[in-house]
Amino acid sequence: MTISKEENTQKRKKKSPTSRRHNDKLTAILRTAAELFSNQGYEATSLDMIADQLGMHKATLYHYIKNKEQILHQCLIRSFDDIENVMKAVTDRSTPVIERLRLFAQHLVYAQNSDFGRCLVLVGTRPLEGSSYDDIRSFQRRLDKTVRDLITEGIADGSIKPCRPELFSALFFGALNWVPRWYNPNGKLTLEDITDNFLNTLLFGISKKNQN
Repeated sequence: MTISKEENTQKRKKKSPTSRRHNDKLTAILRTAAELFSNQGYEATSLDMIADQLGMHKATLYHYIKNKEQILHQCLIRSFDDIENVMKAVTDRSTPVIERLRLFAQHLVYAQNSDFGRCLVLVGTRPLEGSSYDDIRSFQRRLDKTVRDLITEGIADGSIKPCRPELFSALFFGALNWVPRWYNPNGKLTLEDITDNFLNTLLFGISKKNQN
């Protein structure tokens, strides 16, 4: 039997409310778990604690997630859900390298200081095993390569002075990865302020001799 386009659309519409409810509940579970991991520690947080915090039975929790490792893996996916759009913008050579590097830094800072991103930064990848760990390491290498490629491009076109791209990348991520450990959303500095100050310091230094 062939299903018409109209019938297929109707079926999707019938399924969509259930899908949305499932996704909303999953998001609530992941966000609650991420906050507990960040504030109490990964090892100290149990699935029972997550279920209690949400006011649900542990058996219900298993309808959405299998274990804590899966939650941590999902935090990465959720924190960088628009990464492909960012990567597309970062490789657009019609925009100057410095502007693209700034765009990438801004996205990274916001992603890492969301509930999901902060959880991943604070917990780290140590609890993960197998394919989940490999996925995250592969993703981290992709981010690292993006920064190295931008610096290499900038050196080639003269917009960035000669340096070691791999060392700049290490400094870049080292600085920004530390932000979730001390950033206060209620403080005087916004994430945009922090990103601009960090990037300006990394790119132009603090010596007055570097000023034109």
